[in-house]
Amino acid sequence: MDALIREDYYQRIEKAVNFIEENLMKKITVEMIAERAHFSKYHFIRIFTAMTGETVGNYLRRRRISKSSKQLINTNRSILDIAFDYQFESQEAYTRSFKKIYHTSPGKYRKLNNNQIAYGRARLTIERLNHLKKNITLKPKIVDMKRKTFVGKSTLTSIASNNIPKLWDEFLPCVEKITNNSNTGYYEIHQFDKDFKMEDFTVDMMFEKWVTVEVSKVGRMPKELKSFTIEGGKYAVFEHKGVMNAIQMSFDYAYGTWLQSSEYEIDKRADFERYGDQYLGPNHPESITELWIPIK
Repeated sequence: MDALIREDYYQRIEKAVNFIEENLMKKITVEMIAERAHFSKYHFIRIFTAMTGETVGNYLRRRRISKSSKQLINTNRSILDIAFDYQFESQEAYTRSFKKIYHTSPGKYRKLNNNQIAYGRARLTIERLNHLKKNITLKPKIVDMKRKTFVGKSTLTSIASNNIPKLWDEFLPCVEKITNNSNTGYYEIHQFDKDFKMEDFTVDMMFEKWVTVEVSKVGRMPKELKSFTIEGGKYAVFEHKGVMNAIQMSFDYAYGTWLQSSEYEIDKRADFERYGDQYLGPNHPESITELWIPIK
């Protein structure tokens, strides 16, 4: 499919995206969107999916949900009226689509009235289209991971108060003192409480993050380090290529586009990044970071 994607297609798909954005509250068809991009309907469907990893219908639905969520917070209009405005046939259909992104109902979301994290809400731009082309694998490997043991250092953090660089600075000098290192790279692991709910996840929510190495068994280690295990299970493994300050776009695709369009759902186990032999540093354009997403 990559051979079908010419450079001028990016500008044409951007025209289609702009048309979608201008008409989120109007009834539009795939034929109308394809016409704006100067594609036949058949060709447009194939090219859009190849370039973005999702169908145009799914993208349109996600953008409508994202825009409508602002009205839930900023107005007192009824959920039914908002649903109709954004071209959903019923409040039930709107609620089903809403839950796929926000993991809660529109009514509960309105009551929370907070800065909830929800992947997959962002509008497609040339920057994001180029990222999908060059910086993230659109189809992950599905891996059945066995139970793993790690040694490392942890801290409580949040999206808003990222203190992970300091944690790495404290951990890295200790690595050579860890026995039974499996030499599979370095891991940054996100641990959430067992009763964690996605609908509660905000930029200020505190969660535990570890920086670690994998070990074959627990042996000697500096006293400031601890060991812990991750239970086995199924993971979707993506490769992020490039600088680390763009990795959020890769997470947004993995959680917000691929996962929502796949046959899988998120499993409440640890997710993590693995920095292996192909990781060349945070600012190297060819650096590879693996994103391991727990699924079931």
